[in-house]
Parts: sequence; C-alpha cells; structure tokens
Amino acid sequence: MIKLGVDNGNYNTKSSEGMLYASGYAASDREFITPEMQLFFEGKYYAIGERRMRFQQDKTREPDTFLLTLPAIAEAMKRVGVINAEIALGVGLPIDSYGTQKEAFRRYFLRDNISFLFEGVSYRCRIVECKVFAQGHAALCRYYQKLKDYRSITLVDIGGYTVDILTLHDFRLDRSSCASLRMGTITLYSRIQDTLQRSDILLSDELITDAIRGEIQHADSKLIQTIVEQAVAAYCKELFNALRERGLDLRLPTVFGGGGAELLEPKLKMGDLNTVAVLNRFANADGYKLLMG
Repeated sequence: MIKLGVDNGNYNTKSSEGMLYASGYAASDREFITPEMQLFFEGKYYAIGERRMRFQQDKTREPDTFLLTLPAIAEAMKRVGVINAEIALGVGLPIDSYGTQKEAFRRYFLRDNISFLFEGVSYRCRIVECKVFAQGHAALCRYYQKLKDYRSITLVDIGGYTVDILTLHDFRLDRSSCASLRMGTITLYSRIQDTLQRSDILLSDELITDAIRGEIQHADSKLIQTIVEQAVAAYCKELFNALRERGLDLRLPTVFGGGGAELLEPKLKMGDLNTVAVLNRFANADGYKLLMG
C-alpha cells in the first residue's frame, strides 16, 4: 500500500512526494501537443496545471479536485515502480470547514477500480483509505520537534485564496483562535496585474512570481520592480493589520506557512514580528502523510 499526502489547494496542488502544479486544467477530446502533465481519464484528455479553477468552498461538488489528485497518485506509484496499487490518502480542509465537510471529503476520494493514463503511462489503483486533517495543524505537527519548546504558537498559513489562522497552547489547539481570511496572495497578484496593465504590461501569475523574487526579465523591469515592491509592502501591511484586528500579537512566537509565506519570507522577518519559522509549501502535504501513521 502506498501512503500519500496531498494538499488540494485552490491555487496549487502539492504532494508529500514533492509534486507541485497549478490547481487547474484544460480539457479536450483529443490529445494535447505534448504528453507532459497530460492526464487521460474516463474518455477525456486533461492538460494539468492550466487555467486555475475558480475558488470552491465545497470541493466535493465538482470532479476537479479528484482529477487534480490523480497526477500526484501517478507520481507516487512511479517512484516505487508500480502501475497497480492500493492507495492510502491523507488530505486536508481549512479549519473553518473541517467539521462540516470532513466526512463528505473522505467519501469523495474513496473509489475502486480507478484507471487512467498519465504522461502516456497506464495506471490502475484503489483508494482504500482516506483520512482528512485540518490544514495548518497538520503542517505544525510535521515540525513538532522544532517547535515543541514554545508554550504558545500562532500559525498564519498564507494560501492562494485564504489565510488560515490558528493558535496552539502547549501544542493543543485553541479552537476559538481558528479563522480563515479571504486575503490570499491572489489578491496581491490581481492588484499587481491591474496596476501593470495601466502601463500596457501584461504578466502571467508565473511572471509576477518572478518579479516578486526579483528575477523578472522584461524591457521595463525597473518599473515592474517598483510597482511590485510597493504592492507587496501594502499587502503585508494590510495582512498584519487584519491579524492584529483579530487580537493576534505578532510579537509572540509566530509561524508562517504556505506558498505565500515562502514567497514573502523576507517581509515576514522584518520589524517587530516574532517569526520563529517559515514553513515551505509542502508542509501540509508532508504533515498529512506523517499523520497517516
């Protein structure tokens, strides 16, 4: 049996085996030009990583999340050299929907006789076990040894669409602290793209990421860099203010996680923030696999 953790983010999908791709796809009745990230399932071809999905509050209502999990399953099977396997899957939900959607999300993944092609290779599997964990909390469990000496820790998980917050006291969850803010990095990207369009500069999300990292290759790179730096500073200020309005004292030990935290790490270690760790974007997926036992 193969144990696998998958973080089904609305922005990116991440696996405990280190696979990362945009949570979206283009569908067709015919093969795409190249086999890279191409999935064939139930009579249709999917170019995985294209056209990010719209935000889905309940992922069980559409087949998208299941389709986007199949490449991660294929990669896990490829790593151990099999094309037929039983899968034990660890997945997660945001804290604010965990209690109401946990059982439905678990049933959504439990399936027999799954047959698909990924990058030209045929795979068959059964998802015989699925456990659902709380996002963020699972990420912290992965880093327990590093963080166990802190009496109180607040996690701020910056995703593409949401920022999830929770506080642990002696590594026990303070349930009253749990919250989810619609302030993910998609708001930052949209703001940057809107501003750049006024100067007739059109950049994809991937190129915006390059610009935030200071790696943009463009004839107007200086203008882009100035706009990006101003937008990032404004976004961080708004985020920190929103966290403080929720009663969080960021001078207490704080852990930032998620792809947004990884991208904005330099800003998260400035000023009077007491940032004790910045977890990488795979922390949740790694935590799910760890908690599978």
